[in-house]
Amino acid sequence: MRIAQTGRIVLGVNDNLMPLSYLDASGAPIGYHMDVCLRLVAAIRQRFDLPRLKVVTVPTTLSTRFALLDNRSIDIECGSNAVNISSLKQALLTHATMVSEIRVMALADNKDLSLATLGGKSVGVEAGGTAAPALRTLTRSSPLKVKEVFGRFASDTFGLLESGRVDAVALATPYMLAQRALSPASERYVLLDGVLRTDPIALMFRLQDENLHALANEVLAGMMKSGEMQRLYDKWFLQPIPGLPEAVGVPLPPKLRALFDNPGSEMLGI
Repeated sequence: MRIAQTGRIVLGVNDNLMPLSYLDASGAPIGYHMDVCLRLVAAIRQRFDLPRLKVVTVPTTLSTRFALLDNRSIDIECGSNAVNISSLKQALLTHATMVSEIRVMALADNKDLSLATLGGKSVGVEAGGTAAPALRTLTRSSPLKVKEVFGRFASDTFGLLESGRVDAVALATPYMLAQRALSPASERYVLLDGVLRTDPIALMFRLQDENLHALANEVLAGMMKSGEMQRLYDKWFLQPIPGLPEAVGVPLPPKLRALFDNPGSEMLGI
């Protein structure tokens, strides 16, 4: 096993997905998925008798995560990984740990804008994410297509709206609400009614690392059944967190509650 040979395990960390994974004031990665990944590292140390296994983190983005996993730059991808056919062809995804709703946010004074009138508008989306395909599906039958403007991270994608370069942004709701809370003019931005897309979100392992993937699912299933996963979710999504002036305020979605009750059931719909 590679990690036994190297004496280290490398976690891929997207440091711009508050509250899922981001950096604290000292530059250390924290967040919901970081807590989960470190819980898995503890289980790996115990199961494979590797008490001195060192943890290393490497920055990833939605655009770079698959390549970094495949070329062995990282061992676990701890960012935001949608469980879908495309992802499953490239990696092993764990039981879903989160459900992501892609929604659209715009200026509060743009009262005529809705999901139905996005055709012909410019919308900021994060490169490598699922928002852009969802927008294309939304306007497939419309003569007016959405102009996609790509940001590298959630923060600079939201910054496109703040700077007036786009009419709206489409991001996963928790990340968008966190960015709005960080804005000095948060009251200027509102969520449009409706959801573009809903994705189960998971951690990722290389296709060859079946033993680590199996252990991860075993640990996650135990955490879900014991209530530990919900306690971690509440800690990061409902309570005050470092670096944010207010709680993100996204209660546990019913769909995620159902996945916690039946770990791995998200795979049934794929």
